[in-house]
Amino acid sequence: MRSSSRNGITRRTAMSLALAGLASNSLRAADYPTRTVTLIVPYAAGGTADILARIAAEVLGEKLGRSFVVENKPGASGMIGCNAVAKAAPDGYTLLFTAGGPLTIGPHLTKNAQYRTEVDFTPLALVTEVPSFLVVNPNNPAKTVADLVATGKAQPKKLNFASPGVGTSVHLLAELFRLEAGFEATHVPYRGGAPAVSDLISGHVDFLFENVPQLLPQVTGGTLRALALTAPSRLPSAPDVPTLEEAGLRNIGVGTWYGLLGPAGLPADISTRVAQALHSGLTDASQVKRLADLGVTADLKTGKDFAAFLAGDGARWKSVIERARIEAP
Repeated sequence: MRSSSRNGITRRTAMSLALAGLASNSLRAADYPTRTVTLIVPYAAGGTADILARIAAEVLGEKLGRSFVVENKPGASGMIGCNAVAKAAPDGYTLLFTAGGPLTIGPHLTKNAQYRTEVDFTPLALVTEVPSFLVVNPNNPAKTVADLVATGKAQPKKLNFASPGVGTSVHLLAELFRLEAGFEATHVPYRGGAPAVSDLISGHVDFLFENVPQLLPQVTGGTLRALALTAPSRLPSAPDVPTLEEAGLRNIGVGTWYGLLGPAGLPADISTRVAQALHSGLTDASQVKRLADLGVTADLKTGKDFAAFLAGDGARWKSVIERARIEAP
C-alpha cells in the first residue's frame, strides 16, 4: 500500500528528508567551525573581560583552526551584549564572553530584563574567578582596611566609591564590603572600569574594587595603593597586599567570574567541542603562565557544573541587592 501524503510529500519522502537533515546537522557539527566565530564581550575594550576574551579567542582559534574575533558591545551594565547573544542563532557562530554581572546580577535588578539566564543561554565554560583589589589613591590617609573602615564609621556617608556601573559584580562587591564592615558610603557609577579608575587616580573618589588584571600595573607601579585582595591567599604578583580575611572580613572572599556561553539550543556536540578546545588551550603551560602574570588561574567548569554555579551565584547576589536596597537606574 502506498503511504499517505500531505501536500504531495509521502511519509517515506518526509522520513528521508528528516534523516538527511539530521545527517547534515551532524556533519556541520563535526566540521564546526567553517567560518569566523564572534565572541561578544558586553563591555568596552580594555577591561578584564576584554583581556580574557581575547586570550580565549586566540586559544580557540588555534585549537579549532578558524578565526575567533572579539566584538565589544557595551551598555546597560552588560545586558545589551548579553541580549544580542540570547537572540542569536544557536549555530555556534555568535558566543558570549562575559563577567557574571549581567547574568547573575542584572536580572535581579531590573524587571525589564529581556532574557532569563537559566533558559536563554547554553553554559559552555566557566573560565575563572578573578580576585579584585580594594584600592585607594596613594594620597589617601588610609593605609589599611581598618583605617578606611574607621573613617567610614566616624564620618557616615563621607566616603564614596566608584564602580564600572550599577549592577556590575565589583559594584556589588563594594556594597557587600561596606555592609559587612558596617559603614555607609555613596556609590558613584561610571560607564566602564577605565573612567572609574582614572577618577580614583585623580582623587575624585575615595575607593573602589576592581579586578586584579586591570589594576595590577597601577598597584605595582604605585599609582594606586591596594589595601586588600579578595582571594583566599596572597598573590605572587602582589605579595605585599593582604587578603580581606587577613583584615578580619571573612564573608567577602569572592571574585568576579568570567565565562563563555552560547544562545539556548546550541547543539551539544558543538558545545562540547568548544568547551574541550578552551580547556585544552588554557591548561597549556604557556597559557597558564600568561594568565598567572595577570593574577588569574584558570578553573574551568563546564556543562551542568557551570549551570549549577550560575544558579548559586545568582542567589548570592540577589541577597546582597536586597540587603543594600539597590535599584536599577
